Amino acid sequence: MVGVFASLKWRLVTSRLRAATGVKRVGLIVLFVVVVLFIGLLAFGIAALRQVPDIAVSVLISVFTLQLIGWALTPLVAFGVDETVDPARFALLPIRPQTLQRGLLVTSLIGYFPIANMIVLIGAAIALGVPWSVLPVAVLCAIVQLLLCVVLSRAASTSMSGLMASRRGRDLGMAVGLVIFLLYMGFVVFINSGSSQSQGDALEAGVTGVASVLQWSPPGALATLPHLLATGQWVHALAAAVIALGALALAWWWWAVALHKSLTTVPSTTAGSSPAGPGALDTAVGDGVTGTMRVVADRDRVLVWRDPMRRMPWLMLAVLTVVWPFLVVRGQGAVFAVALGAIFCGAQAGNQYGVEGSGLWLHLQTITDRVRARGEVLGHTITALLPGIVVVVVGIAIQAVVHDDWAKVPAALGVCLGALFGALASASYISAVLPYAQPQSRKSLFASSVPGQKGRTFVASVAMIVGAIVIALPAAIAAVLSLISSPAWGWLALVLGLVVGSGAIVLAARLTADRYLDQATEIFAVVSAGDRS
Repeated sequence: MVGVFASLKWRLVTSRLRAATGVKRVGLIVLFVVVVLFIGLLAFGIAALRQVPDIAVSVLISVFTLQLIGWALTPLVAFGVDETVDPARFALLPIRPQTLQRGLLVTSLIGYFPIANMIVLIGAAIALGVPWSVLPVAVLCAIVQLLLCVVLSRAASTSMSGLMASRRGRDLGMAVGLVIFLLYMGFVVFINSGSSQSQGDALEAGVTGVASVLQWSPPGALATLPHLLATGQWVHALAAAVIALGALALAWWWWAVALHKSLTTVPSTTAGSSPAGPGALDTAVGDGVTGTMRVVADRDRVLVWRDPMRRMPWLMLAVLTVVWPFLVVRGQGAVFAVALGAIFCGAQAGNQYGVEGSGLWLHLQTITDRVRARGEVLGHTITALLPGIVVVVVGIAIQAVVHDDWAKVPAALGVCLGALFGALASASYISAVLPYAQPQSRKSLFASSVPGQKGRTFVASVAMIVGAIVIALPAAIAAVLSLISSPAWGWLALVLGLVVGSGAIVLAARLTADRYLDQATEIFAVVSAGDRS
């Protein structure tokens, strides 16, 4: 039975390559080779740490710990990454829980992400295997580390799958993800502060201090075990082995209990816990561009506030837009780095039709003319435009205050607003040109994407970024002239960013509406796949 599970998962992993033909297959192979080479270089860099064994142990203790935390928390934060290991899909099959657990363990080890972890862990084993006589022990520790990551991840996500099917659970996942993101950004800001010389000394001291504490954790014990054996610290080595294997056994037991419970009980959710209130019947239908825009914008505003999947990106973007300039630019000129956050804010208007799924059919029945179709596009755009402007202006203001760089504010506003408007325009148009399906069901913790359309998602994202850059280019040229010639060019950059960006949004609304009405059935066929995921 375990072999059947492994065979099915392998066919799922390789299905896209087998289905692709011609140029598409060649592109997938090239992309796979490039990714493998990148991961291989990363593993080679880790393996090179064996030249400094003391530092290697300290660094890999932190790496192993972060790897375990990432495996445990990523499914909860991302609301699932692999629907093929959702225990709810096997609840009605005549399979014993013990057999199912072993099969799910094997399937969890098959995939691109586990293979990438295996390659990195091979490099870690080489770095820890000093001298070469303890390399087999280091390889065994790497295997146990991977098993611990997988088992703990499945135990945590299986235990939380019932809760995460509800809105309260997704709110909890959003809160956890936001806290992790804030801690990460704070850590990055901390290690990038100070002079370059003191920064290196402080970083080395910090890594060593953290490793001295984490070495008694399960991943830390696995990272230190080869070194303890090599130096003859037998008692400490035995304690490390007990800690690591005991943690693996506890995680396996936790997973078994959670799996049995998920297969034999019905999870409670908050869906339908309260009746719907009275609707605003006088505003339920929009008339003309303005009326339709107002109705759609109000609906999107409510969805962004209620749905954690839509609210989470805005919270992260607000933090990223403020923190990112401190990481890439020190001193004056950081106001221009806010442009990256502006592009990401504009990207929130992307895939306007894909988020509806099969519900797009209702739009096709009610929005049948180009006037209302343009109003719908503008409504989606307004929902991302207003908070995007606030985030960009606040980000630029913070950089100007901290670095006393008020002279560059007009030029920075022109570039950043041009990038925001350009991203909104290109994201709207690409929504009709290259739509892709998004999962509509929130019942499974593990369903996070629609199989077979990741390529469309990647191409649409790249096209949106390129479009934003092109539209912001006139303002960027004027901003460069303000830096090398006269500050008066900065005000021209502001005018160009607003005028060109606004014109791009209006033009994109027209083109998007026209293509949407002309290709409505094809768009619906693509995006309705999200209901089947």
